[in-house]
Amino acid sequence: MTEGATTFRHTLFNYLAKTLHPKIICAIFKIEMADVPTPQNTEQKEKKRAPTAVNNHFPLIPWSILMIVLVIAVVAIVSLPNLLKNNTATPTPMPSSKSGTPTTLVIGTDATYPPMESVDEEGTLVGYDIDLGNKLAENLGLTAEFNNIAWDDLFPALLSGDIDVIISGVTINEQRQKLYDFTAAYLNAGQVIITQEQNTTIESVDDLAGKIIAVQGGTTNQTQALKYTSTELVKSFDNFEDATEALVAGQADAIFSDLTNAKGIVEAHSTLKIASAPFTSEYYGIVVRKGESDLVGQLNSALEALRKQGYLVFLQQKWLE
Repeated sequence: MTEGATTFRHTLFNYLAKTLHPKIICAIFKIEMADVPTPQNTEQKEKKRAPTAVNNHFPLIPWSILMIVLVIAVVAIVSLPNLLKNNTATPTPMPSSKSGTPTTLVIGTDATYPPMESVDEEGTLVGYDIDLGNKLAENLGLTAEFNNIAWDDLFPALLSGDIDVIISGVTINEQRQKLYDFTAAYLNAGQVIITQEQNTTIESVDDLAGKIIAVQGGTTNQTQALKYTSTELVKSFDNFEDATEALVAGQADAIFSDLTNAKGIVEAHSTLKIASAPFTSEYYGIVVRKGESDLVGQLNSALEALRKQGYLVFLQQKWLE
């Protein structure tokens, strides 16, 4: 064997000895642990021998075998952490998964619109729509989960999938139907005008020209108000309660309210009155993401069952009369 080959073997042996665990070196070269160089003793041994000297215990191995050893060494480096742990690798946990069968119906509602939806003194959601949502979910074999969300955030929450449906006194109209699917109507709720008790100048929409109307932004109340007075006289608020308080404080001449809500408003505020007969015919529906026809069908079937059972009449009597 040439001096160059011997030097290469010596270099390879010492490189592997510095890289691999001694147990691996012993297994590959079939030598004793004491003969395996370590980072601490290699430098001392190399000082005592000629550059081309080879450890007496190092066998003269053919080139082909050395190449195999080199491949094994690379694999061993990759596998070293597991080898040092006696081949007891920590198992990879299985990813968590959700059942394909839903157990809840997540309902979004803006609980600032009594008697349809509001929060009582104990912090509990109550109202016509709350009872309806619970009963619908029960009919579908699900549990209702309500999320109280500000009106402006309700529809984005539906589109993002944070909620399954909206049940919040939402009027079915052409503009909304372009963006969302609706169930069949569950309640007819025309709009009326509410004013302060002492106001004698407003009795119909014909009397609203030049008047300040407070509304909740993004609702059909706002749409109607813009038909009867100038844009700058329509005051928009984040929620219906703030619009009502503006009327009570004399900051507005009138508010519009669905008839379903009007009775509760005047009962809660003795200084207000219903000043007109209904001037629209509007229908509430449950809002669903566009294209979810299966869910719409299930909800419609549940609504029809509740109608036949007299439950919708019960809700009318409980909350609106």
